[in-house]
Amino acid sequence: MGMPMGDMAMPMGGAWAARKYPQALGHDQFAVAGSNSPFTKGQRKRLNIVAILFALLAPWLLFCFVFAVLSFGMHYQKPLVAYTLIGLALVIGVAVPCITTAERKRRHGVDRPWQDRTWHIFVTVTCALAFVVAAVAGEYNYVNFMKPYYDLAHLHHYHDIDTNLYVGQQLMDAGGIDFKSGTSLDVGRSMGFKNHDLYCVAPIVTKGSPNTPVSVDFWAVGKNCCNGYSPDFHCSGFNDPDSRGAIRLINDADRPFYRLAVQQAEATYKMTASHPLFFEWVKNTDEGIGQYAQVGRVNFFFGICAYLLLQLFLTAIAAVVFSTMVHF
Repeated sequence: MGMPMGDMAMPMGGAWAARKYPQALGHDQFAVAGSNSPFTKGQRKRLNIVAILFALLAPWLLFCFVFAVLSFGMHYQKPLVAYTLIGLALVIGVAVPCITTAERKRRHGVDRPWQDRTWHIFVTVTCALAFVVAAVAGEYNYVNFMKPYYDLAHLHHYHDIDTNLYVGQQLMDAGGIDFKSGTSLDVGRSMGFKNHDLYCVAPIVTKGSPNTPVSVDFWAVGKNCCNGYSPDFHCSGFNDPDSRGAIRLINDADRPFYRLAVQQAEATYKMTASHPLFFEWVKNTDEGIGQYAQVGRVNFFFGICAYLLLQLFLTAIAAVVFSTMVHF
């Protein structure tokens, strides 16, 4: 005998109802979709790993790029190219993610506030943070360390200079000077000028020379390393008998205050300084100049390592938070 029409109708109707009203029959609509659904367990895990890796590396690579462009030679030699690259990094690394995230929010609306957008929002925010931190750190590293190094490297380096034979106008292009043996600081004629900070100066003189100086134009300088009332200059290298090197003062903002300190020394000690040049007193000029570059490179290395750790921490926190949400 054939199957009763009622018995045949039930499976067909049940299948139709399962497709039409899956929740009513206790079925999960995502389970019905089968293994092709992007929300199955295995597929979902794979997509999360990719998202986490991208969220970790994209902001960090943006930080490294901006930090490097602003810190090193391109910023000094080709500033227009450097700032063009920074502008492109801003557009690609910050503006595009912002636009993409806003567009996803508009398309998904309020019905799906987190699905497919959690990591997009995280990457957008951390890329913006990475750009700002890299720009500040790169500019600081460049202004305080790499730019002085490049400036000094492009100036002339003079050797075996007798301060009694030269005046400041003859060595205006000096980035570094190695003075003649017997040259030291005349701490007894040092002076300080107070303007928030204390700007200290001391003459650099070559002793035992048969020549008589026309003008005392070579001065060692330093900040907050004298009292301003008595000759007690104790700035970098002042008590090292082997120091005979001098690195040119690069900071133009400090020069007027050192000039005022020299004018006070002229009036106090009855000397003449027609065209004073200001230097940092060091043991070895090449090492002193190279120290700027070394510090700048070390700052860059530790900066990118520290930011990788920071980004790893932020990504781990985000992964923990997102894992508690339904739409991870």
